[in-house]
Amino acid sequence: MSQKLILSVVTPEKLLVSEEVDQVNVPGSEGDMAILYDHTPILTNLRSGQLSYEKEGETITLVVSGGYLEVTDNRVTVLAETGEFLHEIDRERAERAHANAEKQLNQTDLSEEEFIKAQKKLFRAVARLENLNNN
Repeated sequence: MSQKLILSVVTPEKLLVSEEVDQVNVPGSEGDMAILYDHTPILTNLRSGQLSYEKEGETITLVVSGGYLEVTDNRVTVLAETGEFLHEIDRERAERAHANAEKQLNQTDLSEEEFIKAQKKLFRAVARLENLNNN
C-alpha cells in the first residue's frame, strides 16, 4: 500500500486542491522544498512561485503568490494569497501586470506600503511568466 499525503491548497476565494498525493513541492521563503510522507512538522512562509504535486505519476503545477505552509501528521496545508493552475494563466494579462508593476516601482513618490504592494505584484507576475515559459 502506498503512503499518501493529504494536500489542501486554499486561497481567500476558494479551495483549489483537496487530494491525496505522493509528493508536494513548494516555493518556501528560504528556498524550494519537497514534502514526502512522514515529513517533520513545519510551519513556514511561502514566496511567489511554482507549487507542484505528484499524484499517480502525474505532476500538477500551480503558481501561488505568498502565504503559508503547514505540514503535520502527513497533512500539507497551503494557505496562499492567490493561486492558479498553469493552464488558467492568461499570458497577455500576466505580461500587462508585469509591466504595470514595474511602472509603479519606478515611481519616486511611493510610500513604503505602496512600494511593498507593487513589489508583491511584480513578484507574482514574474512567477506566473517564468512558469509559463518553463512549461
